[in-house]
Amino acid sequence: MLRDASGRLVMTKGWKAFFIIAAIMLVAAIIVLSVFLGLSKSNEQKWMANSEYNYENAYYTLTDSLLNMENGLSKLRVTSSEGLVNEMLVDVAMSSQIAVANLTTLSYSGYDLSTAIKYCNQVGDYCKYLAHKVATGGTLSDEERSNLDALYQSTYKLALSLSAVKESLVAGNMIIEGLGKLNVDFVNIATGLVDGTIEYPALIYDGAFSDSLSDREAKALSGEDISKDGQEQRIKDILSGYDVSAVEFITESSSGFDSFLYQVSLSDGNMATVQIAKKGGAIVMWDTSFDSQEPKLSVEEGVELAEQYIAKQGYGDMKGVYACVTDGLLYVNMCFVKDDIVYYPDMIKVKVSLDDGKIVGFEGLNYIYNHTDRTLDKPTVTEGEVRNMNFGGLNITSIRLALIPMNGGSEVLTYEVFGNMDNYNFYVFVDAATGKQIKVMQIIDSDEGELLM
Repeated sequence: MLRDASGRLVMTKGWKAFFIIAAIMLVAAIIVLSVFLGLSKSNEQKWMANSEYNYENAYYTLTDSLLNMENGLSKLRVTSSEGLVNEMLVDVAMSSQIAVANLTTLSYSGYDLSTAIKYCNQVGDYCKYLAHKVATGGTLSDEERSNLDALYQSTYKLALSLSAVKESLVAGNMIIEGLGKLNVDFVNIATGLVDGTIEYPALIYDGAFSDSLSDREAKALSGEDISKDGQEQRIKDILSGYDVSAVEFITESSSGFDSFLYQVSLSDGNMATVQIAKKGGAIVMWDTSFDSQEPKLSVEEGVELAEQYIAKQGYGDMKGVYACVTDGLLYVNMCFVKDDIVYYPDMIKVKVSLDDGKIVGFEGLNYIYNHTDRTLDKPTVTEGEVRNMNFGGLNITSIRLALIPMNGGSEVLTYEVFGNMDNYNFYVFVDAATGKQIKVMQIIDSDEGELLM
């Protein structure tokens, strides 16, 4: 697909074949690194120079996938046939996942595209949810069609912003030179989609407040700076349950705070990546390869294993608050809990294999940025008063105190009211000081997901 002079989509023969071939080539090229990694300048230049071919493939495939998303969302605005609606929703969802894979590859160039990745993930998940609804006899509501129209407008802006890279390539430059323009134009739009500057439907797929980086001060980091060398034992402690055979330092990152990235060889032939903070050696993230197998453990058993691992790593008072199963992996969102108050800003994400119970991934950015000692005022509104409030037809399942992040970086103590209505799950957050309902979240989830209250 191409655009004409007015920016509209024009279908061309052979684009699907290229799309599939490029996607296959891309998958083979993806290198396991965190999307949060900011490479140092010297390593960034060397890395990009050696990866020109991969980046070019990623760029062209990303362009096609975003245009395909845009085209599908556009056609949904004028389609009422249930069969066609379901087909288009599935196509958009599949294209969004390919877009995510390409965005991840382009992130390795040293540019943080995590906001665009989040946006494409949300578009895909929303379309999968709607496709399931239509496939099981439901129809799209006026609000859902309005959401799809808003997503079309947003995706159009995102896809159009890729033209800066194309212009650079046409001028005979290398893809890595065009990525500089991509970083300015594309990331600005993607950031606007996520932070609210550009409006699009507010939907939750990964548990409430799973991305609450309320500011960029790493509040939880403490202790003396560590050296990049001599961290083998620290990494072995982090990769508890694995037999580490070799540790190789990769690069130092200064994205938000200083950290070190390592590539780790395991005795079973697999590889792992580990990122630790320079200050105090706190875990930023780690991840290892995983072969999807039939789950043998329950969600509850997986959450217990995640909590045990977190405690062993020195994180006290952390509890699983949300869990979702995908392809044999359990994704657990864990929050700091003190005096029966859930601190949503202080979140750690853990991945558990439900086949053998091994921890296969960890991400602690929310905790690093937000965890600190707090003194909270006591609620002036009682739980009984909250229970007697009008929540429409909501069937209330539980009420608990929760500290939640707000726009601008503030935090508010609330009563978290969780319940369901018409087969949908909702959070309603009531200010514990004023009694006002200040935030409502609808959980878009699949049969694989399970909310732990």
